[in-house]
Amino acid sequence: MLAPLTKILTTVLPILLYLLAGYLLGKRLSKPVIGSLVKAITPVVWVILFVIGMESGEAFSSFASGISVLKQAAIYAFTISVVVFLLLLPFNQKNQTETEDTSAWLALWYPVKECLIAFSLVLLGAFFYRLHWHEHAVGEVLFNISYWLYVLLFFIGLDLAQVAINRSWLAPRVLVIPAVVMLGSMLAGVLLSWMTGERLMVSLALSTGFGWFSLSGALAGQHLGEAYGSIALLNDLMRELIGLTAVFILGRNYSNSSIGVCGATAMDTTLPFVRKACNYEYVPTAIISGLILTVAAPFFMLFFLSFVTV
Repeated sequence: MLAPLTKILTTVLPILLYLLAGYLLGKRLSKPVIGSLVKAITPVVWVILFVIGMESGEAFSSFASGISVLKQAAIYAFTISVVVFLLLLPFNQKNQTETEDTSAWLALWYPVKECLIAFSLVLLGAFFYRLHWHEHAVGEVLFNISYWLYVLLFFIGLDLAQVAINRSWLAPRVLVIPAVVMLGSMLAGVLLSWMTGERLMVSLALSTGFGWFSLSGALAGQHLGEAYGSIALLNDLMRELIGLTAVFILGRNYSNSSIGVCGATAMDTTLPFVRKACNYEYVPTAIISGLILTVAAPFFMLFFLSFVTV
């Protein structure tokens, strides 16, 4: 038991330190400076996706293996989303929203475009895997995903420092959403292990990325190998797309369930669409739920991964 705990501590500590460093610095810097710095999150994520694609090159080396990865990711994404949505059904309230705004549907193109860019960067990285850049001395440093992951966590810490939380945002009715998402994701992980024959701890790790695709893909790839990294990444990308669909189609009457399906993305990518589809009163719920799940994702994943023997 001591060995897994030591492994968790040594892996989690750097993650916590980089998040904390970014958060503390963010509390000291002015908002305009932070605003400029956090713009780097998007290009850093793009680099991480490209590197994940390079590391996953072998998994996409043939059409059959690529289809297998996509199939497994889709099964995970759909199952987790359905379980989370159903568990949150009792927590929904009838919502009076404004008349549907057609411009909101046009705005949906932005996150869809971001997801398409993410898929494209992974595929591009998989193509460049054949050039073997990562095997050279410079490439080993430049394409080391651990370094980029720590940079990302630092910027995420800066971004989190801007979130102003008041007491009403921490009401039980708000906190119950991320708690149910965590429980539902783990229950889905158990169900997926039974459905697919995957090892329980691996299935639980893949189920608790909570939609943070750049993190889950990197952690799964580091601990389980390139194929699992691709599955984790694509699983959480698909979860984001499913979350967006749920918000637009079901968010009016099932706001909390839809926010839960969005996972960690509820505090950023999908937040504007929660505002339009679910009304402004659900914005604090989305922010707090996404914030808690963002912070919890690496700890849940690393906890389950520490019990896996590759």
